[in-house]
Amino acid sequence: MNVASPQSSVSALRQLFGDNRAEWPVEEFRELFVPPTYLAKLMAKKPSFLVGGRGTGKTTSLQSLRFDAADSRFRSEEAVGSEFEFFGILVRMNKNRVRAFQSGGLDEWRWSKLFAHYFNLLVCAELTALTIWLESRNQTEFPAPRIERISRDLGLKPISSSLGLAAAIRDGISELQLVVNNPARVDQLLLSMAESPLRVFCNELRESGLIGDCILFCCIDEYENLLDYQQAVLNTYIKHAEPPLSYKVGVRKNGLRNRQTLDGQDLLKTPDDYAEIEIAEEGFDFFAKAVAELRLRRAVAIGIEVPTSLGEFLEELTIPEEAILLGAGEIADEVLAEICKVDPVLGDTLASKSKQELSFLKYWQESQGGSLVDLAADWMKNKTAWQTRIGNYAYASLFWLSKGKGNRIRKYYAGERTLLALASGNIRYFLELIDEAIGKELPLGQGVPVGFRLSAKSQTFAARDVGLRKLNQLEGLADHGVQLKRLVLAVGKVFFEMARTPSGKTPEVTSFVLNGDPDDLGRLTELLSEGVGHLAFEAEPRTKPTSNLELRDEEYRLHRIFSAFFEISHRKKRRTVFSAGDLLAVLESKPAQAISRLLNGTEQSIEAHLPEQLAFFSAFYDGGER
Repeated sequence: MNVASPQSSVSALRQLFGDNRAEWPVEEFRELFVPPTYLAKLMAKKPSFLVGGRGTGKTTSLQSLRFDAADSRFRSEEAVGSEFEFFGILVRMNKNRVRAFQSGGLDEWRWSKLFAHYFNLLVCAELTALTIWLESRNQTEFPAPRIERISRDLGLKPISSSLGLAAAIRDGISELQLVVNNPARVDQLLLSMAESPLRVFCNELRESGLIGDCILFCCIDEYENLLDYQQAVLNTYIKHAEPPLSYKVGVRKNGLRNRQTLDGQDLLKTPDDYAEIEIAEEGFDFFAKAVAELRLRRAVAIGIEVPTSLGEFLEELTIPEEAILLGAGEIADEVLAEICKVDPVLGDTLASKSKQELSFLKYWQESQGGSLVDLAADWMKNKTAWQTRIGNYAYASLFWLSKGKGNRIRKYYAGERTLLALASGNIRYFLELIDEAIGKELPLGQGVPVGFRLSAKSQTFAARDVGLRKLNQLEGLADHGVQLKRLVLAVGKVFFEMARTPSGKTPEVTSFVLNGDPDDLGRLTELLSEGVGHLAFEAEPRTKPTSNLELRDEEYRLHRIFSAFFEISHRKKRRTVFSAGDLLAVLESKPAQAISRLLNGTEQSIEAHLPEQLAFFSAFYDGGER
């Protein structure tokens, strides 16, 4: 990336944070790639599944293993053949193509053979590209007799050169694709045996000395796109993998739907057959901070004077600071005036307290009842207990402060810790939040001021807009996208109302478990499982049950990227219980009634008191379609 001119510096800064792409040119990939904390696990010889949602870095991590993406940060710079512990290839399971292998009058057994041949060709095409790369690097040629054996095992005419093999495989893929689209011609096609050409190719590479003692990693991305029978085919490859070949598989959460192998009895199991790496559990905060700070240092290197510390680059508000911005001062003045009328001495004592603490008295009164004077007197008598109470509930009270007000911002989402939490293990979301905030703060075509940092206001608006974007994207991403969007809107609205009405309610309710009719539970958990895979929801094993009626093991919450959109807490705190039937009812014609039942009849905010982003969906909340 060239040195940025003052006029283009905003564009250059946004480009740095625009994405974390595996499709970058090789030089940019090496320059901006940060090895994730789990990379050592991924580079182990044993097959492994890398599990995470869209944007969590699966493709980038798998791409980093590919032979031509070698990076000096985790590989030494010696002669080829001794510098590498492994060589990787990468195959993506294109949804449109793999799902063409079905129907057309053929049974699943026949489609399995066609798909296995297709996968053999894809992998061998990558292995051929690796061979050509090694030939160039080593100034040697892969022996012709070995190439001929590989071509025969693929059902191709005998080939004597790597370049010729690459061309023949391309032709073979084209021929197969035409047959798949015209199944009546399937008997004209010569099919290779499942996995056999891969084993032959890898053994020939090792015996020729071209790869030395290195392991070959076959990286498979987007495994969730495969049909169930196709997963069974590749599960068999993975289960029976032998050196020098191993498999590294990128898959969406809940995307490994079928653990069967081709014999239908022998299941793919962990840890016996593969290791499972959950990206969200692998030190995301440390990794994401390293990614962002590398980009900040790169910005400085091209002449953009920004802090290189993420904490300095992102403005963060303390709870007292945020409380003042949200109107605590006005409420505190009213509280103090009311107390002074009744007990001037007590009022004088309280005058030294902060605005945030005084406003908390009003919050506690609405939550628990009682007079302000009695609460204030109790505070003075039991200072330690009240300080603990304020500490426990101060954050929750921020959502109440701006209830019913027309403020453009009724809750701030800003700072390193908050943006990391909103991203919830998703590096693409994290970079998108920063990129969007830069766009809110600075228009294109102007220079970046010296010492520029992102304001809490810009971060908040960015978080809100990114949440809206992800909400709208659900419709096109998932098979049941429209239903998932309605579920997100309903659950978000329930938590929004609960956050602003403290009376008699547990503060910071951000998750839920289900009870109800078994059929409703089955239908809903299947939909929520899809939602987890598409980052609409998050799920984890629940802690202790809150009642004997809770029948499911999962505890759900909205993905935290939606927190700013719904103006709810992004923190993992308390949970409630939803009836599966009530939650399913939001998918029908009267979602407002279902939401009311989920709120146990609590009065909802009128449209005039809704944040503008929620008011936009008032047709849905009022019971109509949108």
